Amino acid sequence: MNEHEQFGRFLSVTSVATVLGISRTTALALIQRHEIPAIRVGGQIRIPEAGFAQYLRDAGLDAELIYRGSLTPTTARATPAALQAQNAERDRATGVQVR
Repeated sequence: MNEHEQFGRFLSVTSVATVLGISRTTALALIQRHEIPAIRVGGQIRIPEAGFAQYLRDAGLDAELIYRGSLTPTTARATPAALQAQNAERDRATGVQVR
């Protein structure tokens, strides 16, 4: 097992901010409040990809849609139409009618 497999990938604060569609300052505030897990490597802050994916799931977002099956997050913001489609898909899977 190599180090990548053992520890996973890490994201920069800027990458996380881009994925969430927020400023770097706001992303840092979320990290400081321990809402998004992070570690400090030297003088840089890094976010474990697995921890960020869990944050997205906890926020009710589908990490798979954000990541689109790749290891690199997209820079697209979630739009109301995309969130509505995601919720409709979830409703079909569970059989729960939500309005």
